[in-house]
Amino acid sequence: MKIGIVGIFVKDLEGARKFFEDYFGATLAFEYNNEQKQYYSYIMNVGESLLELMTKPEIVDEKKDPNRTGYAHIGINVDSREKLDEIAARFHEAGYKFFYEPATVGGNELRAVTFEDIVLEVSC
Repeated sequence: MKIGIVGIFVKDLEGARKFFEDYFGATLAFEYNNEQKQYYSYIMNVGESLLELMTKPEIVDEKKDPNRTGYAHIGINVDSREKLDEIAARFHEAGYKFFYEPATVGGNELRAVTFEDIVLEVSC
């Protein structure tokens, strides 16, 4: 058994798609749009996993405390320490908030609050 897909509601669907494409090489598997309900989504391949990015007009974008119950983070494994360091540098350039970086956790993991407050744990 495995988790088949993780879904995330976002305000900026195109921005979220670009974020995962640019940082993690995600590719569009397919999109689903329901004009009647004004629901739009991209199903993205992220390595061997699926990530669904979804939006609709009535979603609420409230402040997200990272120490809340429920969803905590999404973990993404990259192929090398070099790729991890590259992502860390790009997260810094983008101004994302780090909980910890590769140098502080055995050298192989970071956790950061990224695009639209999505918490990612990236490791190699």
